Amino acid sequence: MPYYITDQADECAGWAVTKENGDIVGCHETKADAIDQMVALSIAEDIEPGGERSTRQVELDVPQYIRDAAARGLELRNEGYGGDGLVERTIREARQMAAGEISEDKVIRANAWGARHAVDLDAPKNSDSDNDDWPGAGAVAHYLWGINPLNPEPARDWFARKAEQIQAERSLETGETPMTEDTEDIRFDAPKDNLVRHVEFRADPSGDGLTLEGYAAVFNEYTEIDSWEGTFKERIAPGAFKKTLSERTPILQFDHGTHPLIGSLPLGVFTSIKEDEHGLRVKARLSDNWLVEPIRDAIRDGAITGMSFRFRVIRDQWSKGRDKMAERTINEVALYEAGPVVFPAYEQTTVGVRSREILTALNDPNLRAELARCLLIGTDLEPAATETETANTDEPQPHSTRTQNQRRALTALRTQ
Repeated sequence: MPYYITDQADECAGWAVTKENGDIVGCHETKADAIDQMVALSIAEDIEPGGERSTRQVELDVPQYIRDAAARGLELRNEGYGGDGLVERTIREARQMAAGEISEDKVIRANAWGARHAVDLDAPKNSDSDNDDWPGAGAVAHYLWGINPLNPEPARDWFARKAEQIQAERSLETGETPMTEDTEDIRFDAPKDNLVRHVEFRADPSGDGLTLEGYAAVFNEYTEIDSWEGTFKERIAPGAFKKTLSERTPILQFDHGTHPLIGSLPLGVFTSIKEDEHGLRVKARLSDNWLVEPIRDAIRDGAITGMSFRFRVIRDQWSKGRDKMAERTINEVALYEAGPVVFPAYEQTTVGVRSREILTALNDPNLRAELARCLLIGTDLEPAATETETANTDEPQPHSTRTQNQRRALTALRTQ
């Protein structure tokens, strides 16, 4: 039975360490002292600490029929029934249930276990006490899990009802996905923070070339994730951005702030970002300076067609698809930043060459000073003619107002 800490115990002025059933083990002035006792008791009994408990709690008085079933399972095991497949944890928890004690975790697992192993009772040796092979290993296992194999429905119904109450309470407290029969076996440990998702977009043309429009996210379209996060399908539900957009406006960045020259500096500002029936529609005003110009040109020319956003999952829900693959529906996110990205990603060799060129250029203190000046006050510079364009015409060329340092930085920055 896990131990918990709480600051809501009437008998303690500060923090209390309690059992699953609410019995107080000790009172402490500080939370740290309570945690120390909880951990020490858990280590001594070889169980996981329960953590901090709120005032909400599902009532878990173990019914007599579950106590009797667990006790009968222990008797049968002592008589040599059940085989070698039983684990010590099951035996230990059966003793606790026979004594009228049960944890929330056990309730959830017993509910899922009973549903999965209902088929075991199709065998007469597990469901007919008059059968010559009674009690089979499946019957003994059911008893140990608190389920009478001769009358399983009362225990199954109790476990199902209590598991639903526990999961509903936890979802209110933490936003975790409720666990059900369909989701018990799929992954719940997928990362939730600093996630990045991509969509393809086509920027709408604008008169001045400084306005970017497109979708940073699309609703209800499954994407298969197969990466360090795991393997599953994912979709974003309408309304997922509603709360985060009411709290703050995300930052507009290029390649999530990873570009070696621009870094995490904003490309401009979002002038409109809102949900519609299709997804997260964004409209942004790009900064009007030579540092941003190559990105603006690449978007205009169709060289950059990727838009993505970086976020944290606040609420999600898991299920199994028809192909048995885990499916995640994201219901709420915290949006950090969004913007155009190079899509598909740079090839490794190209990144290496460009990074070396830029880093070499940045060793020049005059160039660094020019970059700082531009980023602070911006510039309004007309395009500079390339050497090739100058060589291919005899007509007089307009004099570029860019300095040599600006041209060097622009050459390193432009998409090659």
